Amino acid sequence: MKKIIYLIAAIATALSYSSCSETWEDNPVLGVHDGDPVINFLNVPEMENMAVDITEANNDETFNLVCSQPTEYGYAASAGYQVEVSLTSDFAKSILLPTIFKKCDAVKPTRRMVAEAMCKLLDIKEAGQIPTPYTELFMRLRANVYTESGAIVPKTAFTSNVVSFKQVSCGYLAIIVPGQKTGIFIRGGMNDWGTPASYEFLTTTEADTYELEYVEIGANVEFKIASADWGAPNLGDKDGNMPVPGVVYTPGWNTGNLKFEAGFKGSITLMGKDKNWKVIFDAAEPETPGKPSGIFMRGVNGVWDATPALEFKTTDVKGVWRVESVSINGGTSFKVADANWSDVNLGCQKVDGVAQPIAFGDKYALQKGGDNIPVENNFQGSAVLRMKAGKYTLILEETK
Repeated sequence: MKKIIYLIAAIATALSYSSCSETWEDNPVLGVHDGDPVINFLNVPEMENMAVDITEANNDETFNLVCSQPTEYGYAASAGYQVEVSLTSDFAKSILLPTIFKKCDAVKPTRRMVAEAMCKLLDIKEAGQIPTPYTELFMRLRANVYTESGAIVPKTAFTSNVVSFKQVSCGYLAIIVPGQKTGIFIRGGMNDWGTPASYEFLTTTEADTYELEYVEIGANVEFKIASADWGAPNLGDKDGNMPVPGVVYTPGWNTGNLKFEAGFKGSITLMGKDKNWKVIFDAAEPETPGKPSGIFMRGVNGVWDATPALEFKTTDVKGVWRVESVSINGGTSFKVADANWSDVNLGCQKVDGVAQPIAFGDKYALQKGGDNIPVENNFQGSAVLRMKAGKYTLILEETK
């Protein structure tokens, strides 16, 4: 019996070697090519003529596309497909969605992905531009063959024909626009528990993450993190424990006030939503105060020279400079620049080509090489210049 079993095993082994040899000789070769040819392999979508309203409530639903694998590959290769979206049929401006789909009958980008692309293509910056009017939305696929490790096989790219969804509208701000006001403030003894614009958190590039780029809180000055109406959020101390600079802190909800025994100067990052929040207080790097910066307010009341009285001086925080006493007549303008108008030459913001006047107490983003900064009303106080990541902001703080 054992001899029969051994004989069968030997025959099977021999056949397997023969079979492998024949498969190797007859194995089809993957079709490769240069460039990115356009071929017809995407079906017309069933939802082509339906009105599609994308909302936060339905953003997990999908656009359903079906395609066939390009026959030019020569056999059933491990192909993947990415969806490219545009507002024009020529794809002069387009966005390639990040997800790679591996099944021809289940190319299903979420409505959220599409909404994000629409907001970017429409150059939407704020919620006031939402909802968008119905627009025709064009899609096509980018196909490639992938290895088992997920790497693209060279020279296997194809672009599909173009299909469209005739009426698509985005009903919510699907992108994160950095630098937008949040309605959340640091409120305390340093600002009379008010809501000045310079103490307001702004959006960042990350969801549910907000930043106050710079704030000064005196020693033992009490404060909280809260909305203008003390509604949501309303963040204070956690079980009597105070925050430590550089350490993630979990605040309490509608609890007591916070404080730093030694004071605090630096940036604050706020993360969370609803009643779940985290805070990081990042102390700024110290600096020797009172040294000349080589940067001036130029053009104040018609004086365009680099005047020593209008030179920004260093503070005890690196990247923050101050002119202590400034008087500016309403109806005039100025710039911020070095003595030679070279490395530092900063001017106004513009909206639709119109120079925006500086509002006292607000953080004003300075533009490199910009035009003069208009001042609408008389000003008396100090000017604070700050630089972070190569970008400058200016605050005119009125004397109380």
